[in-house]
Amino acid sequence: MSASFAAVDSPHRLITPGPVLLVSVGDGSDDNVFSVAWSMALRKAPPMVAILSGKGHYSWDLMESTGEFGLSVPDASLAEAVLYCGRYSGRDVPDKFSAAGLTRAPARIIAAPLVQEAVGHLECRICHVVDMGYSSLLVASVVFAEAREDCFTEGSWDFSGGLRLIHHLGGDRFSVSSGVLGAD
Repeated sequence: MSASFAAVDSPHRLITPGPVLLVSVGDGSDDNVFSVAWSMALRKAPPMVAILSGKGHYSWDLMESTGEFGLSVPDASLAEAVLYCGRYSGRDVPDKFSAAGLTRAPARIIAAPLVQEAVGHLECRICHVVDMGYSSLLVASVVFAEAREDCFTEGSWDFSGGLRLIHHLGGDRFSVSSGVLGAD
């Protein structure tokens, strides 16, 4: 029996969802946090990532002036905070960390704070900006990365303890990852 296929109006939805991330920016006196679903790993060595960000976003100027940002990987326990950080601008909410119920954690190398409650962190320095009109693709080197030991073992996410990463499906729809397929 053959499956039936239909044309898709939103082709990007076929290759997303990756995990939703919380992006933090800051210069030591001002900071902000926002959620992003448009991200990707670019290479392993040296480690590089990319995120897509609107140039009109409140955080844009901080990313442009500091040349860096933090990525925090939230689990499902932070779903409401992720939604809050994606819905509200730092222009309208002076302290989005507190308003979203998130705690600032000091980064080891960059000036921007990280999200303490997250299960993983990447500290990033922007090395290339690709102008895409309203938004830009920010290509960054990962200068430091860490993950909670109970959630990341042997070089991979460990779902055996109930870890559930958040994935954006579009609009207000999300899913969670909860296991691994494959032979051990």
